[in-house]
Amino acid sequence: MQQVCGRFRLYVLIEGVAWVVGFLLVASVFQVAVDYGVRGLEWSMRAALLAVILLVAGWLAWRRVIAPLRCRMGVAEAAHLVERRFPRFSSALISAVRFAAGEVGPPEANSPVLVAHVVGRAGEVVAGADFLGVLNPSRARRAAMVLSAVVVFLAGAALIWPTGMTLWFARNILLQNLDWPKRTTLFVELNDGVLIGARGDDLVVQAWAEGVQPREVEFSYETSSGQRAREPMVTVGSPGSYRYRYTFKNAQEDFTFQLRGGDDRTEVFAARLLDRPRVIESELRITPPAYTRLEPFTLGDGQRSVEVLPGTQVTLWIKTNKPVVEAVLMAGNDPIATATAEDGRYRVEFSPDTSHTYHFALLDDVGLENRKPVRFAVRVSVDEPPRARMKLAGVGEMITDEALLPFELDFADTYGLAAAELVYLVSREDAREHLVLLPGFKPGATTFTTSLPWPVTEAALRPGERITLFARAADFDTVAGPNVAQTPDLTLRVVTRDEFLSELRRREQELRTDFERLVDQQEDLRGRLLSVVGRVGPAASAESLAASLTPLERRQRALAGSVTVVRQRFEQVLSELRVNGLNTREEEQRLGQSIIEPMTALARRELVTAADTIRLWSRNASPETASQVDPQQAAILAQMRAILGTMIQWEGYHEVVTMLGEIIRLQNQLNEETTKKLVDEAGDVFED
Repeated sequence: MQQVCGRFRLYVLIEGVAWVVGFLLVASVFQVAVDYGVRGLEWSMRAALLAVILLVAGWLAWRRVIAPLRCRMGVAEAAHLVERRFPRFSSALISAVRFAAGEVGPPEANSPVLVAHVVGRAGEVVAGADFLGVLNPSRARRAAMVLSAVVVFLAGAALIWPTGMTLWFARNILLQNLDWPKRTTLFVELNDGVLIGARGDDLVVQAWAEGVQPREVEFSYETSSGQRAREPMVTVGSPGSYRYRYTFKNAQEDFTFQLRGGDDRTEVFAARLLDRPRVIESELRITPPAYTRLEPFTLGDGQRSVEVLPGTQVTLWIKTNKPVVEAVLMAGNDPIATATAEDGRYRVEFSPDTSHTYHFALLDDVGLENRKPVRFAVRVSVDEPPRARMKLAGVGEMITDEALLPFELDFADTYGLAAAELVYLVSREDAREHLVLLPGFKPGATTFTTSLPWPVTEAALRPGERITLFARAADFDTVAGPNVAQTPDLTLRVVTRDEFLSELRRREQELRTDFERLVDQQEDLRGRLLSVVGRVGPAASAESLAASLTPLERRQRALAGSVTVVRQRFEQVLSELRVNGLNTREEEQRLGQSIIEPMTALARRELVTAADTIRLWSRNASPETASQVDPQQAAILAQMRAILGTMIQWEGYHEVVTMLGEIIRLQNQLNEETTKKLVDEAGDVFED
């Protein structure tokens, strides 16, 4: 009976182990098929599959091995099995086993003789019976064959595919992240395992393959919002050097992606979209050059255009939407300065020397740059030189050595005058600049205006010399200056009193000739007007009258302008007399009251009124208007002849005076020659 029990347990163990090992083999094959078929399951999936396999294997071990072996299998149970196999024993074997085990009841009721008889008879009944025949060894043999097959399969697999078995064990049992061998290996251009892109830009995914290069590679992705898609990648290059590219248009959200090509499938990569760095706030601090004495000022956010002077210090503060690792101020493509980080902002200082439009080149920690930079326009304007103006009213090309020059000087500079000077040079061998003191000037003033009557006696001029005059001003520019402004040179010739008066008389004669010509023109105009009056009757048309009178009106107005020019030239003559101190009372009366004032009234009033009358007549051919024309013309001619008479009268007087002066000069010259002759003769007498 003990042998039956041991054999039974051996059969149960072999069959249970066969179930467990068979399942593990099938599960391992399934693992290899799935893992290798998809070119590598994720660690989590491999771990989950291993856990399921172990759970099922554990259940089978319990169900087929542990639980059966835990069941009671003693001599009595073995006797029952034998009785079931041999019914002819008629329970003799079971009774003998029980009696032999001491199960005979209480002592007062049992019979030792009966027990001995039953046991002895059981021996006779079971004699020659094969107790092991109650067990069926075929299932155990099949289980043993399964175990042998598993061992043979594993041994063959280890010999034929040792690398695969090693990878299977490492990946699916030890759960290590090792790759299955493959002919194609895809690689993706990443940044530390992540594809980084800018939100809103086109994101380009680029890959290449090693080993067998596939003609096509599939790009599959899933966005964070759940959108999924598969797209073929663009293959570029030639065989042997293929590259694969996919452009994700206008990427707005993060996504994950995977590539499939050949016998390779990459792991799932993440694409992270970030905002590009950009300027969200700015501030300009402008410090003008010290010489301008201007206070620094600040331009807040939104004010990004400024005009500065050379030497201005510009401090530019910016705030970005995210931290950056580099902020470089650029002028076009040229770097100017690198900004430094201070209190969450970035600061850069520079001193522009030319006008530029600046921007910041920003770079964040993942290599994203700003594509549409904020621009700052800084226009450098040159500090203009001071303005200097010099006016000498009533001064001609000649002066006497006693002239009093009436200077009118005007100086100005935006940021203050450092110097304001009146300079003269005399045409001598040692010619050098001389400064005329300008009373009231104080350095730093932005404007200075003065009227200065300057006596040329300070220059100790001599007839025949020339004096050059100009005004000059300088500013405080210490950067590109100082800037100097100078008026055009004014050169005057110094003459004697007689030469000066002689020149003025010559000019008066020219003016008298010009005025005589104007008188002749006025007489001719009167004659033409009288001709029109004579031939125009009441029936004359307005068109023909206007055609005749319009040219005459223009001539009358032109004569008024010509008279004005002559008057201005007489005024210049009188002014020069005054400047040189030669304006006697007679000259003032002759030129001022007898010539200039009547000519002024003539040009501004009478000639203009006459022209207006001609115009009125050309538009209204009435006898009343026509009757006014000739009296006006006659009055104008009378005034012009009176002025001309004054010119001629004083011109004759000047000729007489000039003649007397010439006689006196000749007389003095004769006296000098006579005296010299007498002196020479007296010298000869004393020598003898």
